[in-house]
Amino acid sequence: MNVYIERRCFKIKQKCKEWLGSAAGRISLFLFIISLLMLIIACSSWNATSERAASNINNILFGISTNLLGIIVTVSFVQYFIDKQNEKQAQQEEATLIKRYDRFMEVLIKRYLMYFYCVTTPMDKRQDENPLELKNDFNFEDMCDLYEQSLYTCEGIFEPSIVLFYKAEEKLRNYIIDMVEKIDFKYNEELLQILMCFVESSIEHDMRGAILGNINTQSGGEKLTKTISKYIKDSSHQWVEKGKRGELSANLMLPYVQLYQVLKIEIDLLIQYNQYLRELK
Repeated sequence: MNVYIERRCFKIKQKCKEWLGSAAGRISLFLFIISLLMLIIACSSWNATSERAASNINNILFGISTNLLGIIVTVSFVQYFIDKQNEKQAQQEEATLIKRYDRFMEVLIKRYLMYFYCVTTPMDKRQDENPLELKNDFNFEDMCDLYEQSLYTCEGIFEPSIVLFYKAEEKLRNYIIDMVEKIDFKYNEELLQILMCFVESSIEHDMRGAILGNINTQSGGEKLTKTISKYIKDSSHQWVEKGKRGELSANLMLPYVQLYQVLKIEIDLLIQYNQYLRELK
């Protein structure tokens, strides 16, 4: 509650500063001071002036001061409506810029989802669902074939799915960073938070060094990736639960548990982004 009150007070202070900084605000302040001085003079004693003359002067001063106050109110209302119109235009311009960025963002998200689907779907299920659907209902065991080929020919049919996913994620992340730097998000703070969370999560939980480094590693005469795939597929190990309990600090499977967690976060954020853009006017 206190945080809400502080934010409201801060916004009110900002509005007052903006109003006083405007031409209407300065004019209104000047007229208010003049009218206040006239009221003070009118209410003061006029010893050196006849009662009738003093009364006439007071009436004139009261009339002028009240007229000035009326002008202040009128100027303030005019400025208010001008500011509202300018704010509406600025809001529309920001929305237009966001939508312009979103046109290419959609392409990058589709490419991201193609390889996200490959990483989070076993080979025997890859023909059953729409690869471009925003879904977050995958399990850790579904990532068992992340080192298998993607079967997409657009970026190399023989490259592992996880390699192509990381390339797509990096392109998307860099584009989001550019978008955040180029747009103020003055009227879309919620969208800014969604984008910032995506970038922060992608960087903070980045384990690609370990995950990609295992591709060419041998263990006991077998490719390490085969062993890892078996571990991921076997749900009896409960790797995610162990990770939550902090039992994987130096374990081979820690990078894959963190990958699973960051994939969950990223897909949820992309769902939020997609929903926000649909509602953006």
